[in-house]
Amino acid sequence: MIVSEEVLSDEQVASAKEQGFLCVEQLTSKEEALKIRGWVERLFNEKAGWKEGAYGELATKNDDGTPNSPQILMPVNYAPELHKTQCFANARRIAKQILGEKAEFILDLAIYKRSDGGEATPWHQDQAFRDPKFDYHEVTIWVALRDVDEHSGCLMFLPGSHRQDVLDHRRTNRSGESIALECSAEFDQSTAFKAALPLGGCTVHTPKTLHRSTTNQSETPRVVYIMTFGIAPTPAEKEVTYPWQDNTVTEMQERRRKWMRHGGALITAWRRVRRGDLKDWNKLSYLGARAIRTIVRGR
Repeated sequence: MIVSEEVLSDEQVASAKEQGFLCVEQLTSKEEALKIRGWVERLFNEKAGWKEGAYGELATKNDDGTPNSPQILMPVNYAPELHKTQCFANARRIAKQILGEKAEFILDLAIYKRSDGGEATPWHQDQAFRDPKFDYHEVTIWVALRDVDEHSGCLMFLPGSHRQDVLDHRRTNRSGESIALECSAEFDQSTAFKAALPLGGCTVHTPKTLHRSTTNQSETPRVVYIMTFGIAPTPAEKEVTYPWQDNTVTEMQERRRKWMRHGGALITAWRRVRRGDLKDWNKLSYLGARAIRTIVRGR
């Protein structure tokens, strides 16, 4: 297990900043990764967070109505032990090495891509999902809870793509089911890097880095745990709009809006306080604005 204070070398930190992403062969031990996978699979079996709008479909459902690539937003709300691991401690240390000591936890996510045909995730930038009124200073750490390669749903990255603005995106469907976005702009994919990882390995990427995942054609589900760390978002230096963020609200987002309106906002704040997430005034201000956006718009 990695236990050193500095998880990354100076060369790795420089590469992450230059390329917009980084692959780390071992973020935590295989034993701990298996333990985390057990917790995450239990949450998916229970559909944890359904009422709160935390559980939903990232892709479209299968023809028989079963989930294809369900996700759970903020799984730590339902499995607090996730943040008591060496995995979490190492991820936070990586964020501080890249962004500075002020970097702290923002959110986490779990995704379960079904075996034998779990859909690919299209090319996108994470910032395309976010509020364009803010600038983001974050890194996302994607932890493989099984060995993953191009055959089983690994991530692919476009080196250096984080140095451009957010490109045009579009919704992948209008059925009210999937929350996925797809980059609709033209760009050169010839330098795309396939990030194969062993169990317990991770990738690190920034909000503007173009990335996608491949289809899971293997015989086992692809299970990942994702953590985003950052410095509190700041008001955007220039005003932009994201036309793809129209008034369409998915079924998952509608459940979350209803829950937030009926006391969920207070529960969310209490959970953040209990974990110590609200120490910074700028972060508190941003999360407050985000809660209002969720109550009004569902996202």
